[in-house]
Order: sequence, then structure tokens, then C-alpha cells
Amino acid sequence: MQIPITGSIEMFNLYKQDIHRARKPTKLWYKEAKKIESSVSTLLGPNGMHKMTEDGEILTSGKDVLDNIELGPMAEPITESVNAQYREFGDGTTSLALLLSRLISKANELSAEGVPMPMIISGYRKAMDAAISAVEMETRKIDRKDIERVIRHSVSGSSADEDAIVSVIRDSILFLKEPDEDNITILTEQGGEGSEVIMGLKMDYNRVRDDMPEKMYDVKIALLDKVAPRKASLDMKLSITSREAYRAAAEMERNQMKEFVGKLEEMGVGAVFSEGEVDARAAEMMAKKGIMGFEKVKGDDMKEIAEATGAQKINMTSLSENDLGFVGILDDSQEEGCIGGVCVT
Repeated sequence: MQIPITGSIEMFNLYKQDIHRARKPTKLWYKEAKKIESSVSTLLGPNGMHKMTEDGEILTSGKDVLDNIELGPMAEPITESVNAQYREFGDGTTSLALLLSRLISKANELSAEGVPMPMIISGYRKAMDAAISAVEMETRKIDRKDIERVIRHSVSGSSADEDAIVSVIRDSILFLKEPDEDNITILTEQGGEGSEVIMGLKMDYNRVRDDMPEKMYDVKIALLDKVAPRKASLDMKLSITSREAYRAAAEMERNQMKEFVGKLEEMGVGAVFSEGEVDARAAEMMAKKGIMGFEKVKGDDMKEIAEATGAQKINMTSLSENDLGFVGILDDSQEEGCIGGVCVT
């Protein structure tokens, strides 16, 4: 349990006394570094533990902790660096506070063993250059399929409810590469605190059937040229002379649609966007399986959805897992706002 600083002048006077008593004032850097290290080390990582002040405030980051423990002027190199990290990136303060405090602690150990300080500093600079080179060598482009894993790793330990924000971050990265005012809405809830920025791709399409789901979360989507039975090849003629033949042909087409919808269900597809029409029989089966369907989607809109979600337009017979895209929230309800990759209002 840590209590915020209340008497900075008294603390400075105490530090002046400590400096006079210390044989080596640099020992005070080590003292502050150990205090910071012990305070933030248990915060680090996905299994890190949050801290609480005497007033009940929950501390979740290195900056929070440094702001709420009693530190003297000799800790300023660390606190200033952590504050600069927070101003620039809003994250990484725990890692930085722990790294800097441990570097100072290690330097103190090496100095005690007789290693000259200039040599220690030179070694740290060489280590920094080596670390930067290693990072550059390991840097690679992230595939769309890997984005969620990277986001989840990045927010672990930083958010009390990370699952609620992963899809929104993912869709923002994929979707708003070139923000459009038409796709950004600001809503203010009555009695709420402040405003909420709603991001989404707004499109003027509605579900093929009203009994399809209105709103879905974390949706796999498929982009198709059309959802219709395969036509006979041009060199074949179908001569239907009886009611039974009509019935057989209709049954064959229905089986095609049943097989296709079964494939969608097996791959976990939650929504289908079709450039052409969606066969009425397929639409009925999709509704029963809880799959949303949208038809007659314009070519330009199909391209926007593809860019926003990572999906590839394909024909229904060739559809595979690699062609699917992902949407955080897909909304065809009567709500005014929507969040995430594709919102239909």
C-alpha cells in the first residue's frame, strides 16, 4: 500500500541530509532504483497484479505507481523518462520503469566490483545498439490473420477487460487507414460522462430476411459474387416433360444450397455479402443457422468491405477459410451508431 507524496519540501531536506551522510551520493540513485523496481515488478506481464492506494485507487501502470510512491530528486531520471514515454505512447511505462531501475541496480553492483563507471556506461550504449539491431532484424510485416494475436499480447496486463477492446482495436487498424467523416460518429449518452467516438463502415443495405440476426459480435464474413445454384453447362440441355422432373431439378438445387450453407456453418461464417442475389432457399437456411445475409452489394462497397475486414471476394464453390474476413460488430439494428469493421444501419 502506497500513499501519495504530501510534503515535497520536507522530503528534499531529508534528501540533503542523506546526501551529506552518504559516502557516495550515487548510492542514492541505487536506493531510489530499488524502490521503483520493487514497486513495479509485480505489475509486469499478463499475470501482473494491480496495486491499490490507501484511498482505494487502483494502479495499473508503472506511471500510476511512480505517481503514488514517495520518491526523491535522485529518482528524476527515471520518472522523467517514464512520463515522456506516457506522453508519447500512453503505454509501456511499467516495462520502462522496470528496465531503467534494473539498469541502475546492475550498474551499482558492477561498480561495487571495481568496474569503472565510464566502462559501465560504454557497455550499456553498446548493448542498446545491439538491442536496436536485433529488433530491426526481427521486424516483419504482420499478416491480417496475426493482428488479433499481436493486439491481445500488447494489451495484456494493461486492461482489466481486454476482451472488450481487442476487436475494436483490430477493426480500427484494418479499417480506418484513411478516415472518412461519413464513417465517424460522436455520440453522447444522457447522464453519461463525455462523448463516445463511434467508428464504422456505414452501408445502406439490409438483411435479406428479417429473421436473420440483427447484431453480431466477432463475426467471420464471406464476400461472394452470388449465392445461387450452379447452372448446367452450355453444351447440355435440360428437357423437363413431367412434374417429377421439375421436382427432381428443384431438389438438386436445394441440395446445392443446403451443402453450401452447411459449409458456411462448418467454417463459422456469421455473415455473407453477395454482389448478386441470394437464393431465397439459401436465405431461409442461413436464417435458421443464425447467419446474416446481404445481397446486391455494389462493387465499390465490396472493395471497401474487403479492405476493412481482410475478406476476399470469391465464388461460393471455391470459398475457403483463407478467403474469410473478420468484423468486430456487425449491426443491422435500428440503433443510431455502430462500432467496428462493418456496420450496417
